[in-house]
Amino acid sequence: MPMIVHADITTLLEALSASDEDGAIHATLRLLGPENAPPAKIAARVGIPAAWAGGDGHPLAVLSVSGRIAEWMRSIPIGPEPGAETRRQLAPALPLIQSFRAVAAQVAKGLPEPHPTLPGGISPADLKHAEGAFGALRDAVAARDLDRVRAILMGFYMTGTDYRAMLTAIYGALALRYPEGGHPLYFAMAGSRVLEMADWGDRVPAYIYWVSSLIVDNTPDAPAAETAHAYASAAAHDLGWLRTRLAIPKNEAAGESFRHAVASGSATEACDATLAALRGGATPMGLAAALALTAAEQLNAVPRGDADGLPRAGHALLYAHAVHVATLQTQNKEIWPLLYTAACAVNAVRPAGGAGGVEAGARAVPSSPIGGLIAASMLRTLEQQVAAGDSATALAIAHRYLQMGHEPRALAGVIGSVAATRDIDPSDVRSLHILPMVAAAAEEYLTLPPALAAGGQNALLTAAIRLASELGGGHALADRVRAAINAEV
Repeated sequence: MPMIVHADITTLLEALSASDEDGAIHATLRLLGPENAPPAKIAARVGIPAAWAGGDGHPLAVLSVSGRIAEWMRSIPIGPEPGAETRRQLAPALPLIQSFRAVAAQVAKGLPEPHPTLPGGISPADLKHAEGAFGALRDAVAARDLDRVRAILMGFYMTGTDYRAMLTAIYGALALRYPEGGHPLYFAMAGSRVLEMADWGDRVPAYIYWVSSLIVDNTPDAPAAETAHAYASAAAHDLGWLRTRLAIPKNEAAGESFRHAVASGSATEACDATLAALRGGATPMGLAAALALTAAEQLNAVPRGDADGLPRAGHALLYAHAVHVATLQTQNKEIWPLLYTAACAVNAVRPAGGAGGVEAGARAVPSSPIGGLIAASMLRTLEQQVAAGDSATALAIAHRYLQMGHEPRALAGVIGSVAATRDIDPSDVRSLHILPMVAAAAEEYLTLPPALAAGGQNALLTAAIRLASELGGGHALADRVRAAINAEV
């Protein structure tokens, strides 16, 4: 059955606006099933009215990962049970509905037209600044001048400039800005991925309206940003030379010794290690991936049961992931100081204690096959262990699954599906982080450069399992979604 990219989601939007969760569940199942709409496109179409509402960035950030988790879930092999193919077709409703709960209030506010008015755009050519549009936006963000920020961004849009130039300007303006948690950059990246799913086009003003108020947030910078700013300001630490480097990439330069230096030294030493790794041949993308891996190692050092330490380390992982995505979206010198900021942000996470027994527990699991040897059976057992909070056994199963050569995307899909069973409470910021943190760890795991991947047995897999397993919560909404799926089979 061909996928329908432009399905009518009016019924879904009406249900979300009316806080009718049962209606939203059934509308989503109709879109996934009979209409065969891609999950990412459904999420994107919901995200545009949510963006027009403005406000907190966390709900849309949840939505930005739901389509990706849904696509991973469709890689999970099906078993022989009757109706298994239909269940796989409808299973992506789990992450979608959780994210719809997160953004429902914003959809209700942002759906009615006319939408808020944005200022007239200033063409990049008309900005009288020594550093052009990039410098003008950086100054406007630093001055917290919301109207000018919107006018500059609208100038990019109105002149038909490639959207990557606008993202470069935003990321560059935030390159040395890091309030605790790193939310401005993370939100800007998350919103951009909603627009990617929506194919940008005439939807850009919704993104501009939403992101502009988030990037002028006046939360003070953390010490990590101050160190990064001081380091990047030295002429000897400028990264402009990366534009003309012709050497073959050597991402192994951002290997274990680099990660040790970032995690255990001072913030300045973390910056020194970053510069040395880049000079040694690491690409900006590879180094950002290595920082995400370092953040995962820091996260895994948080003792089990540390309810505050795990989310705090997860924020550093989210920020490093955002930097990695930024380096993939645009290769411009304006954004490369982000690497210094990310190194300092990851360096600031200093968990106390050991690895919480996760890795040790995984090695202590008996060598007899757990959950069998068939991929579908192993993944079902893995799902049960993650849902039960048994990270050690889940990790042991995951290692065996990978050693047998099975599909990593399906593994990410199972871990993401468990995270999607955790109920989201839009008024509880902590619950709004579960899906994005798990998705960040899983995506970094899937895209880690081979020189850093250690054959798939690396800290990012452990981090994804820990986050999905230990950041638990209720599952009443997931139970309703599953019941609705069962009724369709």
